[in-house]
This record gives sequence, structure tokens and C-alpha cells, in this order.
Amino acid sequence: MYIYSKKKEELPDIDDLPTVTLIIPMYNEEKVIRKKIENTSQLNYPEDKLEVIVLDDYSTDACESIAVETIKQQELNAAVVKNEGGKGKARGLNWIFPQISSEITVISDSDALLKEDSLLHITKNYSNPMIGGVIGKIIIISDKRRISKSQEDSYRFYFDLWRQGESKIASVSVCNGPLMSFRTDLLKKIKVDPNAYADDSDILFRTIQLGYRVVYEKKAIVYERVPLTLKGRTIQKMKRINGLRKVYLNNLSLLGKGSFGKIIYPYALLTHIISPLIILFLVLFYPLIALKEPWYLGLLVPLIIPKIGEVLLSFVITQLIMNFSFLIPTSGSWEAVEDARYNVNITTNNK
Repeated sequence: MYIYSKKKEELPDIDDLPTVTLIIPMYNEEKVIRKKIENTSQLNYPEDKLEVIVLDDYSTDACESIAVETIKQQELNAAVVKNEGGKGKARGLNWIFPQISSEITVISDSDALLKEDSLLHITKNYSNPMIGGVIGKIIIISDKRRISKSQEDSYRFYFDLWRQGESKIASVSVCNGPLMSFRTDLLKKIKVDPNAYADDSDILFRTIQLGYRVVYEKKAIVYERVPLTLKGRTIQKMKRINGLRKVYLNNLSLLGKGSFGKIIYPYALLTHIISPLIILFLVLFYPLIALKEPWYLGLLVPLIIPKIGEVLLSFVITQLIMNFSFLIPTSGSWEAVEDARYNVNITTNNK
């Protein structure tokens, strides 16, 4: 994957930029929605080709009035639309997709901030007619002293490398919810599973089922907050794993089909379903083996090597968490979400 991630894939410049609809799902986002709309107003994309929809999913706080007020202040081509498709992000997306008329639909979380040129980098990939979706690169914003920040940075280093490699082979196996995009005509052909609890990756696999690639654009930057506490981060990771595992098991028909089904998908199943059990077994029995044969302690040496050690430790911790993710209700616990709602001051322009 490292070798494939370094493979260059030149994309032609798009003379005529496609029309884009940016959907911002919103549920009780009064702490972050103002910052999100202000950030959206700074995006470097032609105003006449960008429409913004803030999709309100039955919010009960003041986020709707804050969003309407901020849109007026920023003079943004945007509207707050109430979801009439049934409560839940997936149902809201299923309801809004048929109403979109733009060529490309971009979806970005309310608590994520986009770099001002992110849409330009996203849309250039659609010059290839076989690319049905494009996801962006997540950069974590949080207190650098937090354990949750350092662990997530290590995980993202591995994640970034792997998604680039997958893209060059066929398609990514995980979708980045904070910044994802798809051809609108494809979205009108699919129906997101309301019970998948990983709507982003559910859309990804449905796009692949239609015969299209979904690629990773590392220049399309999105900044995401992570929970400040280790507990909040663990809950968030467990919820994502639960949803992703369900999507993987629902798409077993892809196994063996093309490069994605022969290379990428089998490895995704391995790392999310099989290897967590193997890692748990090794961790439990390693101390017993090391007590009997002390030289086995030498296997811990890679953990103290800078960068490599951080990535390995992050991988092992994530694998162990996967074994116990069933303890967290897939659709439950607002704690992790609330733990990631805090003010940030970052510059998202190109300077």
C-alpha cells in the first residue's frame, strides 16, 4: 500500500467547474453551527455554482435560529431545510437526494471545518468518468497535550497512507464522513440504510456496487475535532467500528469482484473482524510466553522507535477496542459527540 500510495495519478484540469450542492446535516449543533457556516462562506468556489443546504434533523436546541442568522450575516447562498424524511441522518439524506439538481453533492459534518480550496480539489477528480465519489483528508484539531490527540494523529498517519494506496488500486474501503462527495445522479439511484449507523460508508459501498470508484483526495483538507477525553474518543471509535463492521458484512457479494473485491475488501474484513481476535489472543498470552522465554521481550523494541512505535501502539489499541465495541450501543451515547463540541481557532486558508 505504501508503494501504491506513492504512485502518481495525473488528473486533467477542469475548464468548466461542475455545480456543487454542499449538504450540512445538523442535529442540536448550537455550539458549532455558527463557525461551520462562517467557514463555508470562505470556501474558494464560484458562488454561482455552489448551493449550501443546512439539513436540520429535528433539532431541539437553538441551532436553527443561529444558522439562519449566520447565513444572513455572511450573505451566503444557503438555506436551512427541515428534514421531512423521518428522524435520522440517513433518512434525511434519502429524502433530500432526489431534490438536488447539481452535478456533485458534497456532505460535510457540522463540526468539521473545510480548507478553503477543498472543493476545488474534490471536483477535479470527477474529470474521470469512472470516479463516482471522492473523500477528503482529515486533519485533527485538539489540544496537543491530550492522549486522544496523539493517538488519533498516529492512527490518521496510517489511515492516510492506506486510503491513498487503496485509491490507486481501485477504491477506498472506508468513507470520511466529515468530507465526502458523490455524483448526484448516482445518489438518486441508491437508498441509504437507516439502520447501518455508518451512512458514509454505506453510501461508499452502494456506489462501488454500481461499478464506480470512490477515491481519496489528500489535498482536500477537512479539520475535525476529536473528543477531549480518552473515554469520549474510545466511545466514538467503538460506535464507528460497529457501523463499519455492519456495512462490511452487508456487502459480502463484492468479494472476488475486481481489484476491490480481490485485494482491498478482503483486507478490510481481515482487519475489522478477524485480526482483532488474533491481537486479543496474542496480548493475553504474551506475558505468559515472555515469563517463560524472556528473549520474546525483544518483540517490544519496535514500540520505542519514533513514529513507528506510535503507529503500532495506535493499531494495537484500536484492534483491542474492536473486540469490545459491542458494549456500546451503535446508535447510543451522545457523550462522545458532546465531548467533541468545543471552540477552535484555526486558519483554513492556503496561507
